[in-house]
Amino acid sequence: MTSTSRRGQTTGLWPIRRHLAAVVLIGLGVFAAATALLWLALGLPSAPGPDTRLNVIKVALSVVAGVGGVVALVVAYRKQRIGEAAEAREHIKVLNERFATACAQIGHEKPTVRLAGVYAMASLADEWAEQRQVCIDVLCAYLRMPYEPALDSPWYHDEETEVRFSITSVISDHLRPGAPVGWQGHEFNFLRAILRSADFADIQVTSGRLLFSLARFGRGWTSFDGMHVSGGEVWFGGATFGDGARVTFDNAEFSGGRVRFEGAAFEGGEVIFRGARFTGGEVDLSQVGPDDYTTPPVFDPWETPPPGLRLPGA
Repeated sequence: MTSTSRRGQTTGLWPIRRHLAAVVLIGLGVFAAATALLWLALGLPSAPGPDTRLNVIKVALSVVAGVGGVVALVVAYRKQRIGEAAEAREHIKVLNERFATACAQIGHEKPTVRLAGVYAMASLADEWAEQRQVCIDVLCAYLRMPYEPALDSPWYHDEETEVRFSITSVISDHLRPGAPVGWQGHEFNFLRAILRSADFADIQVTSGRLLFSLARFGRGWTSFDGMHVSGGEVWFGGATFGDGARVTFDNAEFSGGRVRFEGAAFEGGEVIFRGARFTGGEVDLSQVGPDDYTTPPVFDPWETPPPGLRLPGA
């Protein structure tokens, strides 16, 4: 296969020879049609004079000249399309190279390089909408990697904690109102993630899914304060809120979508919903077993649970 044929397939264009042959055939057809129509317009003279024949030829040649202009336009159009396709291929190549570099940085042994990789991957996700989910998956996958922090103090902070905190902050920044590039509608898979300190405050969930299933919330503070769930789903199924964990949903609003805690274990950690509003969404704690509900979440006082909140035994 020639390079011209390959370019034609890439841009969705015919090969240049086929294009030109088609235009020439069309030009000959137009010439014949123009001649015939002029002949008819002149009343089908059986023996036209020299001036008449000359005028017919002039008009027909003018039509052919116009067809030649069309040929030039076709050639120019093809050059533009081929140039655009080459530019697009080069851009995709650069994006793939940036992705590979960011992945290598995130896997680097030095925390400072890993941090650089986190922000490089987030920047790439902003720019590369077609592969944004893949970039998000890489960031979330890092949080799913094994991590056993020293948990003697809720204020303990090491380099690895900083990298993980930066990832959750980058994700949250793209889920908050006013983000230059929003990441709504995507899936954030924190399955089995280990979270000590994380800032999800004021995020909006209008679509997509946040999956904290089987996640471990350890000694430290994770904030969902001011979170607004108006669509999509947030799952905490099988999550563990262990001793020393503090997970807050203060002033959160649940106006749509579902937040599920099926099989979650409340085993000494604080889970607090003070000031939370239930205005149409559903927060489902009904599938939490009694043995896993030794430290129930804290809500504002009520006479009856607000609509949308399903408690164990309900």
